[in-house]
Amino acid sequence: MKVIVALLLSLLASLPAPAQPREASGCSTDIEAALRELNPKQPTPGNVADANCKPWPPSGGKVIAAVMAFEQGEAPERRWVGVLALLDTKTLKPLNSRRFELAEDATTRVGEHSLRLDTANYAVAPGVRALGLRYSDSGPGPSAADESHSDELTLFVPEGRGLRPVFGMSMERARAVEGCLGSCPNAVWDTASFTVAIGPPGPKGWNDLRVTATVTRDGNVQTPNFDTTPRRYHLVYRYDGTGYRQEASQLDWTDFCCTIASMPR
Repeated sequence: MKVIVALLLSLLASLPAPAQPREASGCSTDIEAALRELNPKQPTPGNVADANCKPWPPSGGKVIAAVMAFEQGEAPERRWVGVLALLDTKTLKPLNSRRFELAEDATTRVGEHSLRLDTANYAVAPGVRALGLRYSDSGPGPSAADESHSDELTLFVPEGRGLRPVFGMSMERARAVEGCLGSCPNAVWDTASFTVAIGPPGPKGWNDLRVTATVTRDGNVQTPNFDTTPRRYHLVYRYDGTGYRQEASQLDWTDFCCTIASMPR
């Protein structure tokens, strides 16, 4: 009996291990291998710093969206090689993909939950649905900044075998009105949160993007003498053949987007 058990254990040990999902990321080791080997002649090295995988809704379960960042080098000269892809669910063959690189600096650092897929229905044109990728810096940032931004949203559309960026925006921003953000005494600042909705078709046949900005004033003064009522602004972004550009607006806020991809301005 002991011999039979030993033989069974030996047989089980010789079988290939099933792909194990990464905790909370939705990714597997097989997906990791597929992203590393987009270029079989030069696989991407480095530990996985962050990962996120989700079913791609338009495919009916036939395609999975995936993003991973592979860490290379050591602080303060680290960099991350990122891979964003749409993969065939059965074969994990890349259907569309894009590589990007991020270098560590005072405002750029990749950590857990820095990269998140946004698979909302961004139907930008007939038969064209954009894939969203959100990036949030995991670094500490400056302690007394005049302005800040986070939750960068970049929209990509499949084009050939690649993924082309067409829209980018920092979805959360803040700027100092008096003093600095947060830590300065008697400081006053505005925060702005943005949402994106699909609008009607524009001149190029692509749908406009309707953006709503909600701006709120706050501060650390003992006796606030400012109005904290949220103010809402409506913006229109229109496709011009290469990317989405903002139409005239009363909202004048600096946007430093995008870290992941350069956007047409």
